[in-house]
Amino acid sequence: MTTVPRPVTVHVYHHTHWDREWWSTRERFRFRLVHTVDAILDALAAGPDLASFVLDGQTLVLKDYLQVRPGRRDELIRQIRDGRLFVGPWHILPDEFLVSGEATLRNLWLGERTARDLGVEVSRVGYLPDQFGHIAQMPQLLRGFGIDSAVVWRGFGGPPMGVEAGAAEVGLNRYLYPRARDNRFPPHIHSEFWWEAPDGTRVLGVFLPLEYYQSHYKVFPDDAALTEDQTIGRARRTSAYLRSYAVTDVLLEPMGGDHLPVDPRLPGLLRELNGALADEGVTYRISTLDAFVQEVQAQQDRVQVVWQGEGRAFGRKAHLLPGVLSARLYLKQRNARAQTALERYAEPLQALHWLLGEQYEADYLWTAWERLIENHPHDSICGCSIDQVHREMITRFDEAQQMADLLAEDAHGSIATRVDPAFAEGGEVVTVFNPLNWPRTDEVRVLMNPHLNITPLHWMLIDHLGQECPFQIRTVGSDVEKTEAFSWLSLSPGRTHDANEFIEVTFVAQDVPGLGYRSYALRRRKQPLGSALVRPYQVLGDVALNKGALAVSTLAVGPGTLENEFLRVTVNPDNGSLDLLDKSTGHSYTGLNSFDNGGDNGDTYNYAWPLGDQVFHTGQVQAHLSWVEVGPARATLRVTWCWTLPEGLSEDRQSRSTRHVPFVLHSDVTLLPGVRRVDIRTHFDNTARDHRLRARFPLGAPVTVSSAETQFGVVDRPVTLPADQRGSSEPAVHEHPQLNFASLSDGTRGLTVLNRGLPEFSAAEDGILSLTVLRAVGWLSREDFLTRVGGAGPTTPTPEAQMLGPVTAEYSLVPHAGTWAEADTWRDAHSFNAPLHAATQTSQIVPLRNRHRDRPATLPPARSFIEVTGRVLVTAVKRAEDRNALIVRFVNQTPDPQVARVRVAVGMTGARRANLREHPQEDIDVTDGMVELTVRPWEIVTLELDVAMETHA
Repeated sequence: MTTVPRPVTVHVYHHTHWDREWWSTRERFRFRLVHTVDAILDALAAGPDLASFVLDGQTLVLKDYLQVRPGRRDELIRQIRDGRLFVGPWHILPDEFLVSGEATLRNLWLGERTARDLGVEVSRVGYLPDQFGHIAQMPQLLRGFGIDSAVVWRGFGGPPMGVEAGAAEVGLNRYLYPRARDNRFPPHIHSEFWWEAPDGTRVLGVFLPLEYYQSHYKVFPDDAALTEDQTIGRARRTSAYLRSYAVTDVLLEPMGGDHLPVDPRLPGLLRELNGALADEGVTYRISTLDAFVQEVQAQQDRVQVVWQGEGRAFGRKAHLLPGVLSARLYLKQRNARAQTALERYAEPLQALHWLLGEQYEADYLWTAWERLIENHPHDSICGCSIDQVHREMITRFDEAQQMADLLAEDAHGSIATRVDPAFAEGGEVVTVFNPLNWPRTDEVRVLMNPHLNITPLHWMLIDHLGQECPFQIRTVGSDVEKTEAFSWLSLSPGRTHDANEFIEVTFVAQDVPGLGYRSYALRRRKQPLGSALVRPYQVLGDVALNKGALAVSTLAVGPGTLENEFLRVTVNPDNGSLDLLDKSTGHSYTGLNSFDNGGDNGDTYNYAWPLGDQVFHTGQVQAHLSWVEVGPARATLRVTWCWTLPEGLSEDRQSRSTRHVPFVLHSDVTLLPGVRRVDIRTHFDNTARDHRLRARFPLGAPVTVSSAETQFGVVDRPVTLPADQRGSSEPAVHEHPQLNFASLSDGTRGLTVLNRGLPEFSAAEDGILSLTVLRAVGWLSREDFLTRVGGAGPTTPTPEAQMLGPVTAEYSLVPHAGTWAEADTWRDAHSFNAPLHAATQTSQIVPLRNRHRDRPATLPPARSFIEVTGRVLVTAVKRAEDRNALIVRFVNQTPDPQVARVRVAVGMTGARRANLREHPQEDIDVTDGMVELTVRPWEIVTLELDVAMETHA
């Protein structure tokens, strides 16, 4: 007796996947986009047969289209309003690991804003079809925008329940089942599953077993048999395969792919399929992602599989392409700088000076955010496009950075103007802003007009309590601003200076309040200090130096040594590695900041080792030491290795070249008084091709897991790789993504490595953490190496991905007892990435507004504008999008529940929780001007606060 399969309805969503820029430029792709959307609108207007079309989950394509076709605006809007053209919820489809969590939220907000400007609604499905893996907190981010589902592909997958794995990843039959090699993730999966964030938030996951790219049905007029195989036969095979994954009565089949046009034949072809497959219980219909999700939700009691955390499973057919974490690292560094400028300075400072009655530059901020987010598509920020694409990205980074810096400078200047200067006794007042929510002692750099002739011998720096603070100076140039002997500085005639020259004053500010400021003043000494026998810092060993009345810090230096009250750093004179003593625990760490260098015959998507690889190590290179800067506020010791490396690969690309080129590597090691970090700036001129350079940091003990910051959280990953990877189309790798830090611990001792825009690290069982500081390759994609089967794009040369020329990498070391969570090293990581921000009360340049501010100086010399206490990390301070309320967002950055308390200096008249879309959720009691709430582990909290603002005529 023949068993009839259960009846199913196949929802076919017709779509085009639009990479804005990739193997061609944005404008060449936009030309295709314009004509593609023209054809879509024409097909929809031709009649109701083509019921709908999905425009790839992005709203930026609408802007790109309408800039060229403004005359079709009304027609485009009508099709969206009529439910026939589906857009959003994203503005662009981002890479999830290489951008911050706040940038991901702004991306969703830009989707909302673009739709609002057009008077349309976005799709409420979290469409994530082609991202190179998925962050753990994505379910919480989507839920925060009222999105309860996610359509995914890469990073998920495996055989369905009750089915053994096949060998699809190395075979030609795409309908075989992939193996599930990584036991961190569910061994089997359905096309419907629950995706759970670290805080427990769930969305309905929809896995695409046959990916998002399904080309149009092929018809061969001269070959009826082949036509039947490629239409009815293909539908029969596809529906059977999709059935094996489904637990509901509906299947989801994509119809479209990268830059594919609309297919007007589709309605007629589906009618033919329905006639041929009716007896098999299969019904095809043109549908949408939203309609499919609604039908699955009606049967969600059948959903069994729960996938917890990030979607980053290797060896399950879909390539994860992990080499994009380190391709063209200069892009990642520029992005980190611009994100920090917007999140940590421009937005919160604009919000704080808005509380004081000034204008909040909302449109200006969104202009900067949009320019930055245009660089966040996975083919852009990942560095896996042609060289011209990435050249054009630099201009967008420049524009976003400049706007963010100006908005921060203007708002901080507004605040600085209001500080009571009485304590300065006529000196130059400097306010130091702390963008993080805990008190900090850290380095400050402020640019002063050179005509003031500031030197430590003739000037003193005092805090608002009158305590003298050591400082040091150096001359620096500016690319964007000029200086003159401006009249408002009351300068007496002095020596001449270059117009772009400034004096950079560096000092360590003590206990700057969280989300607040502390004031200092530079004041002329009544009598200059004598200089003959004075060193404004401590020298280790027996020395005969007269300190006189000069303020001296806790920083001390000696031959190959830097020391403060917390740490002692000693450079190995033979090989240049660092030995680090943590004075608080007594633990020593040896061999830090050595380097290894191996060949790379991969491409921008995947690192690959040549068969004849040679790995070189600085452990065999004599190091040279020199002092870059020594002072009471900062000491920097340079370690130099004069190396030679293979110039590239051999002709067959399977070995490194026998010809070597000079390669001079520098690491500038910096210590500050009162700060528990060792900051390192590694820099060099890259003279070699096709290689990878990594800095190595041994913990000194074996480990089983590594920990790394991810978007709104921290992820633990095993240091061992999955077993039985032979034959995988893309074996798992030791390299992992990180945001601001990665950490190792054996439970007793720990070492956390902080970074600025260096998203790739690896960790081994022997307790060595490696940080990638350069990966140089010359091809967009290739198919002739050993770490991936098949191409990931066209075989196009990309010589600029070799990163020849100057390269800089910045990172920092924090030793500690126990784990990162016990030591709260996430605070150190954010302190390293968000330096204290300085502003002068009297403008050192032409005022930004071409006028000096005239506001009453009523602010105290030190204050916290917004107090947020508890072990939580504030990630956003801004004005609400739709009303005059203050938004404060924070995340519990620990695995334990936390109590958070929030107070606003100007006073609160009401408070409520909101979701990430800023829709109010529930009121919170305000008691004695403060709100208190308990926060779940890894929970993201958005508060909407009604505040009492100052007003000015």
